[in-house]
Amino acid sequence: MSDFTPKQRYLNILNGKPVDRISCSCPLQTATMELMDKTDTHWPASHKEPKKMADLAYAAWEYAGLESVRVPFCLTVEAETLGCKIDLENEKSQPSVQEHILMEKENLDNLQVPEPEKDGRMPVVGEAVSMLKEKVGDELPVICGIVSPFTLAGHLRGVEFLLMDTFDDPEFVENVVSFAGDVTAVYGKYLESQGADSICLIDPSATTELIGPDLFASLAAPNIKKVVDSLSTPVVLHICGDTMAILEDMEGTGAKGISIDHIVDTAKAKSILKDAALVGNINPVDSLMFGDQGTVLKNAQACFEGGTDIMAPGCGISPNTPTENILAYTKYTKNL
Repeated sequence: MSDFTPKQRYLNILNGKPVDRISCSCPLQTATMELMDKTDTHWPASHKEPKKMADLAYAAWEYAGLESVRVPFCLTVEAETLGCKIDLENEKSQPSVQEHILMEKENLDNLQVPEPEKDGRMPVVGEAVSMLKEKVGDELPVICGIVSPFTLAGHLRGVEFLLMDTFDDPEFVENVVSFAGDVTAVYGKYLESQGADSICLIDPSATTELIGPDLFASLAAPNIKKVVDSLSTPVVLHICGDTMAILEDMEGTGAKGISIDHIVDTAKAKSILKDAALVGNINPVDSLMFGDQGTVLKNAQACFEGGTDIMAPGCGISPNTPTENILAYTKYTKNL
């Protein structure tokens, strides 16, 4: 039997310390319809009620073998807290931003950094973290997902308008992203105070397919670094799409783990990273959701041979993913 708990293994990997094997903790979204059925903790209630959020997060360990518990299950907590209109009532898909608070630029002057212990759904997530911490103790890492500054700025302004603003009003963009970074840092520190062992910054809008390497380096990365520097727990940074061109800049933010999409070559990514742990990158759609266990195992083996340090999907787990497919890769990892 290993002397490492899943929490020790995960944190050791992120901090560059020895371990017995790679981890199968998951810094990204873990809720599925099957897990909701098993625990009777369906969306949208488990987005809004701390106990149900905690129970659904724990189910990923209990039934699917993921070596972590992770909340929340959406990317809208911060935007909603700041005044965006959110579609929160869908039972089968994640909430999304419906109306942006910064459609009028001058509204930025009226926005204030929230008080996470009382504003919006931030305290719901915080209470769920406290419940999970009490439940898992030092056995499992409690991971919290937070929207990274550039993506949060896109939620506030609308990503299409934000991208146009980079040409028409770059000073405004810098101010919005900087404000979003302040929000993210305060929220992250609050979640740490509630018991989070690690923060995952999620930045889908900072993909090179939208903003390119130069803008990532000059705008997104410095604000990510600001957040990372403000936190005391190790940070995993996830960006969707082909991130090969920005992997060095991603690592330069100080993130201890770099989570890559399934389209990124694992071995090439591993060769670029100097110190950060590589997280990923099982195909969440073709393998996990639509494939069979054999397909998942083949994908997991390729990730392992490519040098992944934390076996995880290349993006959040789809709600329609069969539990048996998640178990296929978590069991494989635990037997390495």
